[in-house]
Amino acid sequence: MTLTVSIPEPVTASPADTRVEFLKRSGRGYTVVRHIFRQLPDTCPNRVSVLGPMVTERKRRSVQLYLLLLTAWPWLEREEEPLQALVWARALTTGTGRIWKPSQVSAVWTDLESRGLISRRRLSRGLVVEPRREDGQEPYTSPGGKKNDRFESYFTLPAEFWTEEWFETLTLPGVAMLLIIAGETSDPDHREVWLTNEHAGGWYGISPRSVEAGIRDLATHGLVDERTEWTKAPLSPVGATKRHWYSLTGAFSTESRLAEQARAQDEVAARKKTDAATSETLSEPPAPKRARRRQRAMSDAVTDGQTPQ
Repeated sequence: MTLTVSIPEPVTASPADTRVEFLKRSGRGYTVVRHIFRQLPDTCPNRVSVLGPMVTERKRRSVQLYLLLLTAWPWLEREEEPLQALVWARALTTGTGRIWKPSQVSAVWTDLESRGLISRRRLSRGLVVEPRREDGQEPYTSPGGKKNDRFESYFTLPAEFWTEEWFETLTLPGVAMLLIIAGETSDPDHREVWLTNEHAGGWYGISPRSVEAGIRDLATHGLVDERTEWTKAPLSPVGATKRHWYSLTGAFSTESRLAEQARAQDEVAARKKTDAATSETLSEPPAPKRARRRQRAMSDAVTDGQTPQ
């Protein structure tokens, strides 16, 4: 009689599981991106930053992998072991989009390094990849370190960008316009932005055609609202001109993103308070020997039915 032993298949993490783990380990659940990824400050003679050229050159994978690296960096920088290319490839693969392979991850790292957006070091334990600042000009630091510094200001992408696979569902122009509008509406006092195809193309280094295609892509998926405003224009043939104002919807709206940031800040404050209380308890000095002996004597006296002296 032949005994057949059935060996169960190993339980493996899916691409969705991997993306969720990236977000959970970040401690905040969303992606933080400096404004200078899409546009340089108005003090610069040329305000076009790195996003525009990446769109023009159709570097979709480069945009995706760099944003995922920013998402992971809050926890990844503390890890002793670097992530393997297979993990990055799995995280960026979707069931309906393109499949990533480790060789493609390596090729994209090379492209990002040429743009100054990452640095790489080969160590015995593997390839260590570190982000550089979003304009590719400086080493990376956590944004927001200096108040009123445009090179330090940032906007956020909610978890849904990854969990609902918008990073792959949207076209590259759609992702670019999502980043641009998200950045322009990150302030509670500016929940919508006025854009024209021509002006936006000049401001961000993206062709007017790509701007139009990107906004259309967002509208098709219900991610953007458009408000039309007529203003006087004495030199216009009809005496008026039409302005288009755009705002993001759902999880990408200004209100939702600000609420998510507030929630994350409250959780950080609560953790710090808990950690401080725990640290204070652990560091409390032991009672003096005489006091401990008296406490034991009182306890023994009560047990014997005596009145402590």
